[in-house]
Amino acid sequence: MPGTPDPALGSDLLTRAVALLAAVAIVSLSFVLDRKSPRRLAVGGGVAYAGFCLACWLGARLLTGMFTSALVESPGMGSLLVLGALVVLGAQAAVPLYAYRRYGTVAPLAGLALATGIVVYAFLRVNGETDPLGLYTLFFGPMTVVALTLLAGVELGGRRLYRSVA
Repeated sequence: MPGTPDPALGSDLLTRAVALLAAVAIVSLSFVLDRKSPRRLAVGGGVAYAGFCLACWLGARLLTGMFTSALVESPGMGSLLVLGALVVLGAQAAVPLYAYRRYGTVAPLAGLALATGIVVYAFLRVNGETDPLGLYTLFFGPMTVVALTLLAGVELGGRRLYRSVA
């Protein structure tokens, strides 16, 4: 079907498996990394997460020779898009990591696992009508950050309510 993205790894099943493995690995690492500072974990984890996701996106395009020509034709806009992706993807990981380390919330980590699976799966697909990096950076990513923040707030509010009633 025209406009349907193809898996860069050659198989849709393999692409899904890699996305699932990435989601599990990202969340699992949050349990073992940097037990001292929530802020340091959030910043370091956010930067590493954003780098990993962008590496998936770039690697898929370089592997298949489908590097987005719009980024090459307009380097200024391409740079802004990649910078925006770094910020959005970094915040997407930083919010749940900080909330987990600071307050012990787990709902945002579950949301991060889901978001990671979706992002990695989308970024490992090429030849679609639109590039997933642009859509995610400008629309879906900010919505995900807000949703993860709300999840943390709802979990904290539920805990406080439970403590006040119990």
